[in-house]
Amino acid sequence: MSVNKKIKLLFFLMFMIFAYRQSFAQTTPNSVVEGAVKFYFSDIPIMIDIAKCETNFRQYNDDGSAYYDASHTYVGVFQIAEDIHSAKAASMGFDIKTIDGNLQYARYLYNTSGTNPWKGCLPKQTPPPTTTPTVVSTTPAISTPQTSLTITANLRIGMTNPQILVLQQLLNKNGFKITESGPGSPGSETNFFGSLTRLALQRFQCAKAIVCTGSEANTGYGRVGPKTKAALNALPN
Repeated sequence: MSVNKKIKLLFFLMFMIFAYRQSFAQTTPNSVVEGAVKFYFSDIPIMIDIAKCETNFRQYNDDGSAYYDASHTYVGVFQIAEDIHSAKAASMGFDIKTIDGNLQYARYLYNTSGTNPWKGCLPKQTPPPTTTPTVVSTTPAISTPQTSLTITANLRIGMTNPQILVLQQLLNKNGFKITESGPGSPGSETNFFGSLTRLALQRFQCAKAIVCTGSEANTGYGRVGPKTKAALNALPN
C-alpha cells in the first residue's frame, strides 16, 4: 500500500471513530453516513452521487440493523449484492453490513470494475447520431486525407463515450497498449473507460512527464484533462 493510501486510510478511520461517537448522540444511525461517504470518496465524486442515488446515504434501518432493498438482496449505502460479494468482502476483512466495510468494499469494486456495478445510477448516454448510408457515385473518386484521431472531451474512469474509443486507439498505436487481447486491445477498442484504460493512460502521462502521482481528482493522474488531451492529440495516428 502506498504512503498516500495509508495516510488516507488513517484519516478515514479517525473520521469513522469520530463519526460513530457522534452518532450515539443522534436519533438515527444514518446521521453520519452522508458525511462518511463524502469524506471517503472525496477523490471520486461520482461515487458520492451513486450513494445518494442508490440509498440517499442510508446504511442502517432505524433500529440499527443493516439496510437492505425490498428483495433483501442488496445491502448498505452502496447496495452491494450480498450473495455475490459477502464472501470476497469478508476475505478482505470488510463487513459490508457496516458503513466502513461497505465503503471500503465499494472502493475495491470501483478500482476493479469502475462504475459498472451501479449502472442504474449512471447518467444516460446520448446515442451517436444515425449515419446516412453512403451513396455510390459513378464519377471518379477524389482522394481526401484520412481523418486524424482527435480527443476533444475530458474523460475519466466509468464513462462510456465514443471519444474513449479514440483514446484507446491513440494509446494502442503509440506503445501504451490497453491490453494484449480482448476488449480494448488493438483492433478491439471500446467506448468504455475502465481500469485498464486508466492504467495505460497513467503510463502515458508518466512517460510524457505530465503527471505521475496523485489521483484523478487532485492531480489529474489517470484522467484526460487539458494537458493530457494536448499531448494525446500531438501523437502520430
